[in-house]
Amino acid sequence: MKLIALTGGFGTGKSTVARMLEEFGLARIDADILAHEVTQPDRTAWRQIVIQFGEAILMSDRNLDRAKLAEIIFHDPVQRRTLEAIIHPKVRETMHKKILEFRQQGYKQVILEIPLLFEAGWNVDEPLDAIVVVTADEKTQIERAKKKFKLSETEIRARIQAQLPLEKKAKKATFVIDNGKDLAATKTQVEKLFKQLPA
Repeated sequence: MKLIALTGGFGTGKSTVARMLEEFGLARIDADILAHEVTQPDRTAWRQIVIQFGEAILMSDRNLDRAKLAEIIFHDPVQRRTLEAIIHPKVRETMHKKILEFRQQGYKQVILEIPLLFEAGWNVDEPLDAIVVVTADEKTQIERAKKKFKLSETEIRARIQAQLPLEKKAKKATFVIDNGKDLAATKTQVEKLFKQLPA
């Protein structure tokens, strides 16, 4: 089974590209979804986060107030690394289990959607067969993030700056998808990419 990591910058449209690849029959594992799963109330990571950041970061239903947490970590790199050190090992562990499940189900290719692939020195205990980096110009990133996440431009820029610059990510890529234009242009690139992916 081939493992294809997919990453990019904040607001570049990684999930859009991942969904398009899913339509070609690839299995997909989204690290962001797994991060939400492993931080549900009373799970180990949730308990560690509450100990580290205090109960002020909880909502009335005991779920994490992700907006409050984001406000803390995107203004304090030390706190951000602390949070990542709690969450990432649990996400990696869960991702590895899902990879094994997909292998048992007979899938030939799996897309691993990992936003912080390079920043976190990601490791899923198995070699990656390809890395796809999704890019877009900064103006497009900001416009998309405003619509999707309802954040201010300042908040969006803080998230963009917390990540490795897109040019550096692109240099580490096996394939680059420019998602800064319309969906039709992206679809054309994804179709071409699919034909080139290790099968």
